[in-house]
Amino acid sequence: MNRWVSLRWINANGKHATVTWVLHKIDMVIGACIASAAAMVASQMQAVIDQYLQRLGGHLDEAKLNLDRIETGVRYQTMSETVRRELEIDATIRVNELQSAYDAISQSGLIVQPFSFFRYADDTILNAMLVDFVPAIPLSTSALSYSVAGIFIGLIAYKIAKLPLVFVTNQSRRRRFRKLSFFIRNLPFQHSRSI
Repeated sequence: MNRWVSLRWINANGKHATVTWVLHKIDMVIGACIASAAAMVASQMQAVIDQYLQRLGGHLDEAKLNLDRIETGVRYQTMSETVRRELEIDATIRVNELQSAYDAISQSGLIVQPFSFFRYADDTILNAMLVDFVPAIPLSTSALSYSVAGIFIGLIAYKIAKLPLVFVTNQSRRRRFRKLSFFIRNLPFQHSRSI
């Protein structure tokens, strides 16, 4: 009789086990897709930083040239001292801002560089760079490191996002298991076994 009960329990649970297996496989595929997408996006981080630094360097060179013209150009020497001094102060501030942003981003280490990039990126330069952005094949160590980090970040984000669903399904599974265990404990032949 015990054997019949255990077989019946397996058969009753077999359908549920198959559904659980399918849902587990779907969960794995979704997790793999999210991890792959996060890795692809993260692998382009180094390309974004490099192309931004190139564009920022161009703006920095232009700002330095503009400051040099204001300081030494004949046209600016004919202006009144007050106007020329205001233009020179503005140009100097612009050169200093661009230089400090360029130095902060380019001299950062592998782990800190993305954070420096997001902190010091100029919105106007960044938007113009993103319009002309060309994706790159990640072959450098930093790009591959960012890809691996993207995989972990993507998986962690996916696990956190599905926590409410896991909690709800675990609650219903516990209720079903309690009902099934109550049913098995109260079967009529269970009492005859102890005789």
